[in-house]
Amino acid sequence: MEGWQVAPRAVAYFCNVLPSDPLMNTADAAYPSRRREEVKQNAIQFLNRDIGRLWPKAVNAEGFRWELLQSADGERAGRDADERRFDSQFWTANVNSSDRYVLAPPGSLQYRISPLDRTYDNLTIAGDWTDCGFNEGCVEAAVMSGRLAAHALSLSPALEDIVGYDHP
Repeated sequence: MEGWQVAPRAVAYFCNVLPSDPLMNTADAAYPSRRREEVKQNAIQFLNRDIGRLWPKAVNAEGFRWELLQSADGERAGRDADERRFDSQFWTANVNSSDRYVLAPPGSLQYRISPLDRTYDNLTIAGDWTDCGFNEGCVEAAVMSGRLAAHALSLSPALEDIVGYDHP
């Protein structure tokens, strides 16, 4: 449990594509920090330039209202109510191969495992990487997969109640 002096009033999660770097050199120790700085600058630019389209009251004439972000010490206003406030948020650059997201390249869907696969008794899987009928990496696919897994184990919910699932 977090002990904020002033509790956050909302949580927002944003993500974006970090283009692959054809010049990536895994032996270059500075590579991760360079990509992390790239992500940071892209995010700050997004907040200053574009977030007002989603949250009009989150910007003023100068750009994003940095005091809206929770600071590391739990205060919402104060000494670092500028772009430095971004440093106390969780953000990252996924540069390791194992950090990168599951893709759906042509010809690969046949290798996804279905939560309805009954190869093993009392065992199923769930995740947006499964053959759940919506084969994309997103929360909707994860929910569909979880519901299919629940159906595989308990027959509930009924398949026809799983919105978006293309019933065989």
